[in-house]
Amino acid sequence: MDEKPQDEVPASGTLEGTTTNAPQQNVQNAFGQNVVYVRQKSQIPKVFGALMMIYGVIVGLIGILGVFATGGVISDYENAGIEISGLQTAWFYISAIGSGLIVSGAVAYGGYETFNYKRRGVMIGLGAVAFGFVLSLGDTAITGDIVQQFLDSTGEAEVEGLGALVAGVGVVMSIVCSAICGLLVAIPLLASGNDLE
Repeated sequence: MDEKPQDEVPASGTLEGTTTNAPQQNVQNAFGQNVVYVRQKSQIPKVFGALMMIYGVIVGLIGILGVFATGGVISDYENAGIEISGLQTAWFYISAIGSGLIVSGAVAYGGYETFNYKRRGVMIGLGAVAFGFVLSLGDTAITGDIVQQFLDSTGEAEVEGLGALVAGVGVVMSIVCSAICGLLVAIPLLASGNDLE
């Protein structure tokens, strides 16, 4: 009676077999080649490119009105007793044309290029933001001088140097606004830089 009971199974110590019931499949196309899936491009450049184009067109149209209204603003300052020099008059026109037409046109073109997945569209937009920052620095310097002249002419200059304070606050606001605009323009490059050509 040397029979082994059927309950005893020799312990081999390893598991053998497959873990799934389905046989392995080789993903191939009709020509017997492996299928490669291409990653789709991100939609972020299209969205921000469209927003840049809309912003550029709207601000450009308002900028055209600003160029025509610059003469009226200068005459209003002179009627209030503020002396506007020839250099300040020239700067008013340069700033109106630069920020109203050139910067907005560059942002709109940069948006078009970004919409078409071009990296240079983001760079054009960043250059437009930098140029707008330079123009705003000149605007704040002139605004500080105008505020000081107005307070001196009305006799309400209780605090000396209020024009310089206004100019300083304007510079800080220009830095903050330009940084935010630059970040918004750079989002397509930061979020999906590999998709841009």
